[in-house]
Amino acid sequence: MDIPSAAFEDEFEDDSSRGGSSHYSGYSEETSRKSIRTTGDTSSSDNISQEGKNAVVGSKLLVLLILAVAAAGVGYATFRSTAAQEQTVFETQFHDYSYELTTIVHQETKAIFLSLENFVSTVTSYSLDEGAQWPFVTVPHFEVRGTTANELSGATILAMSPIVPLLQREAWEDYATANQEWIQEGLEIHPDWHEYATDVEGYELKNITYPIWRYAVDGQMVPDLGKGPYLPVWQMATAPHDPAIVNYNLLDHPVFARVFSGMQQTDLPVLSEVTDLEFFYGGAVEDDANHPHSFILYPIHQTFSEVVEHNLIELLGGNTTADNNTATTPEELTQEDNPIVAAATAVLAWDKYFSYIMPEDAIGLVIVVKDTCGDEFTYQVDGPTATFLGNGDLHDPNYNYLEQTSPFVPFIQWNFTAETHEHCEYHMYIYPSETLHDKYLTSKPAMYTAVVVLVFVLTTMVFVMYDFFVQLRNRKVVAKAKRSNAIVSALFPKNVRDRIMKEAEEQVEAELAANKKGRSRFAAPKTQLKSFLSDGQKEKDDQQQQGVTAFGGKPIADLFPSATVMFADISGFTAWSSVREPTQVFQLLETLYNAFDEIAGRRRVFKVETIGDCYVAVAGLPEPRKDHAVVMARFARDCIGRMNDLTKLLEVSLGPDTGDLAIRVGMHSGPVTAGVLRGEKARFQLFGDTVNTASRMESNGIRNKIHISGETADHLKAAGKMHWLVPREEKIVAKGKGEMQTYWLEVKMQSSGSATSKSTESSDHEMENMDASQKCMAIKENLSRENAPVIRQKLSPKAHRLVKWNVEIISRLLKQVVSRRNELTKLQKRRAPSMDFRVETSREDGTTVIDEVKEIIELPEFDAKAARDQQDPQTIQLDPKVESQLLDYISLIASMYREVPFHNFEHASHVTMSVTKLLSRIIAPDDVVAGEEDNDEKMDKNLHDHTYGITSDPLTQLATIFSALIHDVDHTGVPNAQLVKEGVEIADIYKGKSVAEQNSIDIAWELLMDPSFEELRHTIYGTAEEKKRFRQLLVNVVLATDIVDKELKELRNNRWDKAFKGDDSGKPTALMSREEVNRKATIVLEHIIQASDISHTMQHWHVYRKWNERFFDENMKAYKEGRMEKDPSEFWYKGEIGFFDFYIIPLAKKLKECGVFGVSSDEYLNYATQNRREWELRGEEVLAEMMQKYQQ
Repeated sequence: MDIPSAAFEDEFEDDSSRGGSSHYSGYSEETSRKSIRTTGDTSSSDNISQEGKNAVVGSKLLVLLILAVAAAGVGYATFRSTAAQEQTVFETQFHDYSYELTTIVHQETKAIFLSLENFVSTVTSYSLDEGAQWPFVTVPHFEVRGTTANELSGATILAMSPIVPLLQREAWEDYATANQEWIQEGLEIHPDWHEYATDVEGYELKNITYPIWRYAVDGQMVPDLGKGPYLPVWQMATAPHDPAIVNYNLLDHPVFARVFSGMQQTDLPVLSEVTDLEFFYGGAVEDDANHPHSFILYPIHQTFSEVVEHNLIELLGGNTTADNNTATTPEELTQEDNPIVAAATAVLAWDKYFSYIMPEDAIGLVIVVKDTCGDEFTYQVDGPTATFLGNGDLHDPNYNYLEQTSPFVPFIQWNFTAETHEHCEYHMYIYPSETLHDKYLTSKPAMYTAVVVLVFVLTTMVFVMYDFFVQLRNRKVVAKAKRSNAIVSALFPKNVRDRIMKEAEEQVEAELAANKKGRSRFAAPKTQLKSFLSDGQKEKDDQQQQGVTAFGGKPIADLFPSATVMFADISGFTAWSSVREPTQVFQLLETLYNAFDEIAGRRRVFKVETIGDCYVAVAGLPEPRKDHAVVMARFARDCIGRMNDLTKLLEVSLGPDTGDLAIRVGMHSGPVTAGVLRGEKARFQLFGDTVNTASRMESNGIRNKIHISGETADHLKAAGKMHWLVPREEKIVAKGKGEMQTYWLEVKMQSSGSATSKSTESSDHEMENMDASQKCMAIKENLSRENAPVIRQKLSPKAHRLVKWNVEIISRLLKQVVSRRNELTKLQKRRAPSMDFRVETSREDGTTVIDEVKEIIELPEFDAKAARDQQDPQTIQLDPKVESQLLDYISLIASMYREVPFHNFEHASHVTMSVTKLLSRIIAPDDVVAGEEDNDEKMDKNLHDHTYGITSDPLTQLATIFSALIHDVDHTGVPNAQLVKEGVEIADIYKGKSVAEQNSIDIAWELLMDPSFEELRHTIYGTAEEKKRFRQLLVNVVLATDIVDKELKELRNNRWDKAFKGDDSGKPTALMSREEVNRKATIVLEHIIQASDISHTMQHWHVYRKWNERFFDENMKAYKEGRMEKDPSEFWYKGEIGFFDFYIIPLAKKLKECGVFGVSSDEYLNYATQNRREWELRGEEVLAEMMQKYQQ
């Protein structure tokens, strides 16, 4: 007869208690003896003569005086040296920044000149190709060519002006009037650039009506009757809105005249002085005239000149410097064969030269620009931003000694004589500012000085409290010894622990003896410790070089001739953990392993280790015992029972499928080598064939069963436990073992009974012997009767656990909704929402739920103050009535799900879990929230913008999860097309469109509208606006699960393309209109439910297999009942591949394209791709297995 478990446990508990008490008493006595000895030593050291005390006091005073003087001197020196070091770092960094700035500015200016050179070369090339005679040249598509040059050079506007001699003036004026269509052409190429001017009422593009003209003294436009030559404005990019600027003689302007003269002298481009050029734009551009502007006058030659080309290559190619100019001088240029026939004018703002050239940390650099014409202006560069400080030299004179100077354009600086020097040359003067200096001023000098002073204070405290610290140290040593002993006790068995301790004590005693012989007893403790460690390491090195073991003592290991090893692995854990958050995975493992540890302690089983989800234990060591197989059998039985209880309990918090987890146990008995592998992170480990065989038993076992070898069975037979054994029908083939006859161990299972309640019903009425449709109709009829009690049916234990889990998920969101609503009520200074309004559910005649679908659902705008000040939702306490009604509501929803293989309440809970996970994974990328970690308000706003407002509105999240819960209520297990074909009543009601989905919405909504759920309703929504938004979200999200309807699918695809593939799809959210943001939010929510509805296809292979088989069974059931035309087994394999290729994988890619799901989008896409590949390889085999199971 089997010994009763209670008595067996009491026996072990008594033994364990006695053993523990004995061990603890010995330890306490030894500790007490050591404590007495320590106290005696301390007391004797305090007996100092009065004469000695006086000497000590005098010594202390002397030391204190020396320390005070030393502290003052060293503190002053420390302050000075640290401050000087910071100054050196500041100056060095400034020199580095100024060098970098100068280098980049020179490179930028070279790039600008090269882009303009390319433009004028294009003009020359065109005139040569067309054989055009200057000045009668009009470059086609000038707007396109010019704007490209503007983009490359950063120019505000680019214009071409031919040189018109006096004799050709009249012909030029006729030519210009006849060829002015380039203006209209330019305006039409970029209409959006000019709409602010051209869209003005009454605007009309005028023709060129003036000849070559100039400004009179009174500012009027008058013909220029000078003798020429003239430099009239001709083609411009961008094109002018007011063509009056065309034919303006630039040589009438004194600055243009000087620069033109310089250009003719050098035959090279010339940079002008700072001047106001607003008159030049012709209304084509809008610019800040308060910031300094200059223009570059670039010569256009009649043909390509080898001399000019050589000069440009030398100058712009970087082979010259301001001090060593190797270009051809003006006197060497020959303009007779290749004259300048036109000039290109590029207007550039000085902001362009200094913006976006320095890194973010380069702040506070002041640049003073001076030219030889007497202009001075100042900029400050802060990273990529250049700020115009004003005209004049505005730098801080305190930093004159750090001045850095450089020519602005060294490659075109000419040393002309005073007679020919008619244009301006620029120089940059770079200084640091107080902003940059403050960056390198720290509190270190003062801090280091304070540290020196504190040394004196701390030293004084050491003298005063010396005795106290000695006693404190002794107490800490004892406490540390206790903690170390506790850790070692947890890691190693008692006999192993004793051997480790004994070896350590022997080693310490040997070292102390060596210290007495070879070291001075008066050496400083730090010196003794250093010598001890170095000598010990030297000894180990010598031993290793001589082939001796790395550790001084004998290895700690023993052979135990007879022991039983158990491996327990959690079946289904890999698939389960793949859809959980990391914290949930560890919550499960910690709970289970802690329970196993408690059982092991009670059964006197030694836990060896845990490897992932595998628990390894052994009985029969370190204390040999004959009944090790019996003990391990009972331990395994208890672990299985406890795990079944805990997983059911944890399902309420960890979600669906947790209760389906079980352990697979394997056991084998035999000799085991056990010991400690010394070194880093030493552990107690088992070795030998017994361990390997136990692992094979586990891997070949079955969930919730104990699989044992023949050797373990023999031990149990010898112990009189023959009735526990059931031979396995088939022999197993174990790796390295061949065929083995094994056994199942059937020990009477014990359960605490705490995981589930005996009854889950608590209502006045029950529904029994009804099918799903009858239940649904009964509930709906009951709801139509006023003051009727809530009907609730019996739920299975698993369904009841899922109900509680859904209640917990939705309760958490309800608390967030309440917290946000309360804060908004306070901010808007309005009364609390009225609880009297009644939500109307009736629709106009002839309309259905699908008519309520909105292309765009308007979500609330971000309220920074509400997000910052709202109460922590975790501290919100829901009304007990609300909690009760929520439980009743979800229980009723669960009861209205039909008992079909796939579209059941467990599926709805699985979808709810996936939606919850995706919503929790909606994040902003690092670049969106970077730098805002300390600014919660700014980070919340960035997150709101990036996620289109979904994360900042709890009601939106609640509606989405609520939709997942109810989306398949009353689903019959057949598609909508079949319902329409059969002509069922709801197919007529919903006009054959999304029949099942509309039916689910109506059932769930009507149930929510029942008077029994009034408090719950008003917790979900408190205003008519919130009610409307909740209803709209519910309709849109649930109907999005209808992925078969081609019309709905096409509409969704069009909305997706409009939102995420349009011209503005990449625009930052902060720049989008409210309509654009809400459109994207609506689409993202719909794709969340779509992905969650088939999330098993984008999860672990085992999860996919489980739900795919259920869906197959549902289709086979429909086929067998005559509710499906084709046999699913005939198309299932290829159908799944097509489903992956044309829906699942594209949907996973869309999740990634949304850009708000972080790593989850990659996770879903990777799983979808892997499952598709696996199905293609194994699908036919899996299909055959599913058919076999179905037929059985």
